[in-house]
Amino acid sequence: MNDINSSPEFLKYLKTISPSEIEVDKEEIFYREKYNDIINYFKLMLTNSEELEVYNYLKPKGSVIINASLGTDILDYIKLISTNYYLELVELNNAELINTPNEFYNNINDILREFYMSKEQKEEDPDNKKLILINQSIDYKNILDGKSLLTNFIRKYQSNRKKIDFLANKAILVWLTYDYQDILDISNDLYDMFDLFIKIPILNNNERETILKAFSEKNPKIAFDINTIVSITENWEVKDLKQLLKVAILKHHLNAELNDASNEITDVIVDLIESGEFIPSAAINFTEKQDYDNSNHYIKDKISKISVKGEVDQDEVKDFKSIIDDIREQGYSDFMLSQLYENAASKNYSELLLVIDKLSKNEPLEDNDKKLIAKYPFVLNDPPNRAQINLEKAKKRIDLVKHAFGK
Repeated sequence: MNDINSSPEFLKYLKTISPSEIEVDKEEIFYREKYNDIINYFKLMLTNSEELEVYNYLKPKGSVIINASLGTDILDYIKLISTNYYLELVELNNAELINTPNEFYNNINDILREFYMSKEQKEEDPDNKKLILINQSIDYKNILDGKSLLTNFIRKYQSNRKKIDFLANKAILVWLTYDYQDILDISNDLYDMFDLFIKIPILNNNERETILKAFSEKNPKIAFDINTIVSITENWEVKDLKQLLKVAILKHHLNAELNDASNEITDVIVDLIESGEFIPSAAINFTEKQDYDNSNHYIKDKISKISVKGEVDQDEVKDFKSIIDDIREQGYSDFMLSQLYENAASKNYSELLLVIDKLSKNEPLEDNDKKLIAKYPFVLNDPPNRAQINLEKAKKRIDLVKHAFGK
């Protein structure tokens, strides 16, 4: 590995943005309670005085790691902090990272150290403080051939005798990751590098309602049923909700001129969600989706091999039971199951109820029953009584939405 001191070109992986050049609309940020932890941390770090009582117990490093779901406005909030406290924002230059990912991966710690210690930086702005933001995109593992940038960063930090001291060099590091598993993998060593770990919780019903009401008040010409939208957007995030409304408005315009007589978009919103034409960030979980697709193909393949003629022999029964057991071991998020059950209830509610009843009684399935199971294999994830309850709840949600439309 090249000596970073003789390789200033490594600094190409970072780019500096002046606070005055940062574009962020503070009115568009949803100020959730957990954001207070972030701003309070910055206030303490920027004071950076050993006279503070906290220094009697620890010496802060000036580094914090934040885990958030995709679709949050956390990135905008961090940029707003940079602007308000006049901190130069230092970000990764993704264009260079993609060109030479291995070089970046192998030298990430030295790149950061060299940046704030370089002669050029000290001469340009000896007093300016910096906010170094590592926005660890979910694409990084693909770019880095499955390797974890965070794990590599921690390991190199531990093995290097020259520890990175951000505060001493007028900098604060914010490491932003959307992969909670990445943090679990280094949990034992997390606080060797970071002062604090902040986990941003997903929006709850009240918070989603607040966001929708704010949009409605800002756009009084647009009408939609807030309660309906809240009930069908569980685990959705800020940007998901706002983008959903914008797409719904666009689709409304495609079909009718927006005016005082025709400004209701609730049905358009529901159709976008049910049709899968709008994909929220909550659904972007590659491992979970792959597991679901694999299990779906597995079930269809297995069920097609079970005899549908004549009596069902004991081997076939055992085979089908093993399929059910395998599916029940599959993990699905509450969000995914809710959407799947609603889709099934809107199309094959009565037929699926009969099949679930047969499963609960261990009765043999007919050909059409097995085709229906192949279409909705997720019902095998639950015991029959639970699947029946979930299906009935989904049907009630669908009926409520239809009632709201006057159908």
